[in-house]
Amino acid sequence: MLFKSFAPFVALLSAVSAAPLQLTCQVAGDSDDTPVGAANNTEYSVVDCSTFLTGAFDTFSCHNTTAIPETDSCCFENWGVLMQTQFWDYNSSYLSIVTSADNDTLHQLEAEIQANVANNPTGQVFTIHGLWNDLCDGSYNQYCNPSLEINDDKDNITHVIVDVFGETELFNKMAKYWLNNEKSNVNNAGSIDLWEHEYNKHGTCMNTLLPKCFTGKYTKFENTVSFYKKVVELWENYSTYQFLQQFGITPTLLKQYKLSDVQTALAQANNGKQVYVGCLKGAIDEIWYYNNLKGNVLTGEYQAIDSLTPSTCGEYVWYLPK
Repeated sequence: MLFKSFAPFVALLSAVSAAPLQLTCQVAGDSDDTPVGAANNTEYSVVDCSTFLTGAFDTFSCHNTTAIPETDSCCFENWGVLMQTQFWDYNSSYLSIVTSADNDTLHQLEAEIQANVANNPTGQVFTIHGLWNDLCDGSYNQYCNPSLEINDDKDNITHVIVDVFGETELFNKMAKYWLNNEKSNVNNAGSIDLWEHEYNKHGTCMNTLLPKCFTGKYTKFENTVSFYKKVVELWENYSTYQFLQQFGITPTLLKQYKLSDVQTALAQANNGKQVYVGCLKGAIDEIWYYNNLKGNVLTGEYQAIDSLTPSTCGEYVWYLPK
């Protein structure tokens, strides 16, 4: 039968432990409910912005109309739109199946996929794309500071994260959940190449990540590793799979969903703000959460705003298994 020829693909999905489904989510290890996108982490060795944040300025990015003094530049992100971006790298082989297979075959294959859900550690997880900083009109610059870039061939990103900064847990999460795919603009490369690309393209443009913003003796690539840590921290706040699941929207071969239903579900989990939903060949493959920022990119408060980018999906979308 047709479904048996796709056995290599159906052994892909796995259950990933997650916090109870709710409209607020928890950063791993934090017992307090934290609004989606909010982050006041004190782990980072950056300047204290408390005095600036209680001063006269409207300190949410894209809202202030007064020039920020240079002395406070580490507490106000000039590129005021921060986007946490995620991949859903569905199994593209299913696209031809859902349009050509008969109903019995689709149900049989669907049953096999669900039965093998435990075999893929990212089968129920939207993986990490990055953290982007756009200008307030949605445009952006890139590769802003070549002197701060990291090059894996020369610097060995694994060595920097694990050996220099002792962030083994961070590296393990990145290796498991920050994965390169065909939409990453890092063609025919591995995940470390994606990490390099994301920091060099976006992280070097964040003025609150400059070396001068770190306290004590700055260690080379401290801002790079802090960027990676923050990307993972924010991603853990945006449990997209669970957000959709609690509204009955789960990956399937058996039906399409209305894009508006997907958008409504994600908005309800995002303080009422619209989320960008991206599609590849009519199937969901990316999600972007937009924020303004109050304070430093590492320790500040992320405030959800509506997406500045129209969806690339049609009225009905496939949400296909991996």
